[in-house]
Amino acid sequence: MSFESGRDGELSIAYSSDAEQPIQEMNVSPTPQSQPITTNMFREEAMPTSHRSPSSRFSLAKIAHIVFLFCAAMAIASPAQTLTTLVSFDGTNGYSPNSVVQGNDGNLYGTTTQGGLSNNCTGGCGTVYKMTPSGTLTTLYSFCSQPRCADGTTPYAALIQAADGNFYGVAANGGNSNNCTDGCGTVFKITPNGTLTTLHTFCSGSLPCADGSGPSTPLVQATDGNFYGTTINGGNSNNCTGGCGTVFKITSAGALNTLHSFSDTDGSQPNGLMQATDGNFYGATFTGGANGTGTIFKITPSGTLIILYSFEFLDGGDYPSASLVQATDGNLYGTTLLGGPENGSCPNGCGTIFKITLTGTLTTLYTFAGTDGALPDAGLLQATDGNFYGTTTSGGTAPNCTFLETPGCGTVFKITPAGVLTTLYSFCSSTCMSGVLPYATLVQATNGTLYGTASGGGANDNCYYGCGTVFSLSGPTPTPLQFIPVTPCRVVDTRQTDGEFGGPPIQGSTSRSFPIPQNTTCNIPASATAYSLNVTVLPHTTLGYLTIWPTGESQPVVSTMNSTDGRIKANAAIVPAGGNGGAVSVYVTNTTDVILDIDGYFATPGSGTYQFYPLTPCRLVDTRGADGDLGGPRLAAQAQRSFPLLESTTCIPTGLNPLAYSLNFTVIPNPSRQQLGYLSVWPAGDTQPVVSTLNNPTATVVANAAIVPAGTDGDIDVYAFNTTDLLIDINGYFAAPGTGGLSLYPAAPCRVLDTRQNHGQPFMGEKTVNVVGSTCAPPSSAQAYVFNATVVPPGSMPYLTLWPDGELRPVASTLNAYDGFITSNMAIVPTNNGSIDAYAAALTQLLLDISGYFAP
Repeated sequence: MSFESGRDGELSIAYSSDAEQPIQEMNVSPTPQSQPITTNMFREEAMPTSHRSPSSRFSLAKIAHIVFLFCAAMAIASPAQTLTTLVSFDGTNGYSPNSVVQGNDGNLYGTTTQGGLSNNCTGGCGTVYKMTPSGTLTTLYSFCSQPRCADGTTPYAALIQAADGNFYGVAANGGNSNNCTDGCGTVFKITPNGTLTTLHTFCSGSLPCADGSGPSTPLVQATDGNFYGTTINGGNSNNCTGGCGTVFKITSAGALNTLHSFSDTDGSQPNGLMQATDGNFYGATFTGGANGTGTIFKITPSGTLIILYSFEFLDGGDYPSASLVQATDGNLYGTTLLGGPENGSCPNGCGTIFKITLTGTLTTLYTFAGTDGALPDAGLLQATDGNFYGTTTSGGTAPNCTFLETPGCGTVFKITPAGVLTTLYSFCSSTCMSGVLPYATLVQATNGTLYGTASGGGANDNCYYGCGTVFSLSGPTPTPLQFIPVTPCRVVDTRQTDGEFGGPPIQGSTSRSFPIPQNTTCNIPASATAYSLNVTVLPHTTLGYLTIWPTGESQPVVSTMNSTDGRIKANAAIVPAGGNGGAVSVYVTNTTDVILDIDGYFATPGSGTYQFYPLTPCRLVDTRGADGDLGGPRLAAQAQRSFPLLESTTCIPTGLNPLAYSLNFTVIPNPSRQQLGYLSVWPAGDTQPVVSTLNNPTATVVANAAIVPAGTDGDIDVYAFNTTDLLIDINGYFAAPGTGGLSLYPAAPCRVLDTRQNHGQPFMGEKTVNVVGSTCAPPSSAQAYVFNATVVPPGSMPYLTLWPDGELRPVASTLNAYDGFITSNMAIVPTNNGSIDAYAAALTQLLLDISGYFAP
């Protein structure tokens, strides 16, 4: 069959055989002569007639000709990349998908603008779906499932997963308002299991729609815990038909506050927001501004807006149509739909990629020419290799589509921060099974793979031009990192005088960033790409949880530690360096002081970097045993003691020269239940630093992991403020690169195991965890995993042990929860076959979050 343009840019279908008829019962294409293509490109089509904005200088619905050639192959090799079609939508499970987001369970979640089971919209009212990384799709929700579509319709935007574990999004139409022909849109919350709650209906009061209408861009959860977003219509201005759009703030309970109403002179039809490292929000407007072709703006959390840049027609790019992204260099990067020199492929220019500083200096990095891609309607993704990846809606080498007078069905590209672009894939080059017209931003999953969507094409012709696809593309080759030990050093202490690395305490439900290399006391270089930290919390009351992650990235829905009873607690963490000069961000649910101590960092391999050599967990020291260098007596209060770890030939092979150890420390109070103010560990021969490894204010058994540099003769020194017994277990060491040495590959935190899922019961005894086969899918080459292990016991749980599957359970422990409280600890766990074993000495639930792995 072929697809040809009809009147007003709509499409009609010419059928070559009855077998290719769309399924009429689905109400996907009831009148072939009048069904428009519905993609994010056509912003005005998302709005009711009474709320459309003025016409642009070009027609967004001008389509000359689209042809699809359907073949059987699902994986198509290009000279640079291999693209695999994972899902072809069929209408009932969705139609015209938007960007996906990876949940903390490793699955991908997304929306489709149309499709689903509701017959109240032509082609369906849209869906929310879940998809495994391998492509098994589950429809979680079909919009307009409530009377009068009170739950919303046509969700154009991607979801976000918030700190509470739920997903939040917007629907451009629907809701209870009668002020728009098809409803003015909603904000909604949906659980991972598909229970949807409408938080706000736009324009539910009297006209004009002061709170906005037509929300069509993703929300962002800010450091204050609230959500911020935009509507492309509505607001208080009369300069645009139906309003020029708004910026709003909304709480998780649904209380909405309009922060800004655009007036066209400062822009109109705003795209999505992003919160930069300076705490302000940055975004673009599709139209309006000094020249009518869009703006870049900054807006404070309180609503003060500043125009940073106004685009000029054709010169440096026009009509920015996607959210910006802040890169690790601190600058913002984005795309314009059109602009650049006119050519035979693109009468209005093929679009650009630009960089802009936070103060408004814009540099055009690349201008598309057509065969390399055209009309980039999506935002950029900065991947783990530091390069940007994106899609163009049109262009490429395939002759099968013409869109806005531009030939080509779309591309996937890579561009360096310096502006060198490589076209990775051209859609519909030999088949349109992979999809056509990709207008959604890519995402890189924890397995390193890139995932994206195409709004049309695919294996099913139930929809007017194909129902769209979800695809994967092999991601960039991960960069290996190696370790550099440093004498433990305190880099952050919010109890100290207010400052960049001091107070005040972090307020509840907010986050704060700390640029670690800028602390001259610890002298961590800017070349550090990940940090080995010890995180200590001193809650003011209780602490639900703390999360630490690279600044500039989305806050992961995992926790580093909990202190539900308000005790001082510590946990180790390996955290990649983020934006704003290598900063890390810390979020807390309740007000707390935070201390960050650093004991080393990871960098690209070079002179003076060290590899990791895993060992089966093994007990090096037990002061409860007979007196000796690695035994008793227990540690005396406020006395320093050295431990010659290399004497333990049972745990550490002879002849080694470790530069640092990966250890787990466990303190056991003496029979009188003596509290322990703190325990400090450092390399023997160095002066005792002002750092702590763990605290035991409740006089229970407490464990914490630490990477400890080796001191004189490979020894380490330990200082306990109060009398205590001490256990030291080893799971590996760092030494000069050689045979068997491994490098670190950080990954976005992902939940490998949560035994609470699906009403799971606590377990006791041994459990095998298939890590490589989980939705997080680390590569099979991994020989050790970096976990944050959390136990949620119903009562006393003496200890948890993690070790390589296939080996005997070692005499070692990972953490302890004698007092029955939620307890976490970082654990580097070797593996021989992609699985690990866990042993719980009493009933408990277990959560395992992976944040990286060691591999050759």
